[in-house]
Amino acid sequence: MAIGAIVLLVVAAVAIAAGTLPGSSASDPAGVVVDASLDSDPGGEVVVDVAGAVVSPGVYRLPAGSRVGDALKAAGGYGPRVDARRATGELNLAAILEDGARVVVPSRDEPAPSDTQAGTGGTGGTGGTGDGLVDLNGATQAELEALPGIGPVTATKIIEARTAEPFRSVDDLRTRKLLGQKAFDTLRDLVTVR
Repeated sequence: MAIGAIVLLVVAAVAIAAGTLPGSSASDPAGVVVDASLDSDPGGEVVVDVAGAVVSPGVYRLPAGSRVGDALKAAGGYGPRVDARRATGELNLAAILEDGARVVVPSRDEPAPSDTQAGTGGTGGTGGTGDGLVDLNGATQAELEALPGIGPVTATKIIEARTAEPFRSVDDLRTRKLLGQKAFDTLRDLVTVR
């Protein structure tokens, strides 16, 4: 009788771990808990139009539940003419895409909405400039991370470097060894030093 109870417990534990019992959940290899009752249609997709300052504007088919950030990645990421300050303020990269949505990445070639239209009464950020460039000496962590190829670690390094000694020119990103040549070439026209 005790052996039968042990076998039943082992079978139940395996079923729970595999997520086969109703209402159970299982962890994926990355340790994220996945609730089977929340799965969307695995074959579903959304069709979105990605326009503006991206590498490859166009219409993309993405899995249902994709985010704005996924659409930007499908379009090759931010293009060299991105207005990073406006992109940070206007785009929610975590927003879930709806079928037929249009994602427009602001470009420095487009006129920015006036301060009275935006309701900010100012530039809206410490690192933005009137010309759409990001000021290395005044940009926030988020404004730096909005730049192509800059993640949280590099943004933190830039902030630490300017705290130690303000940037005198954009070339300081290379001379202080904060960016490699490829990343620097991508950012050179997107940033400034004020």
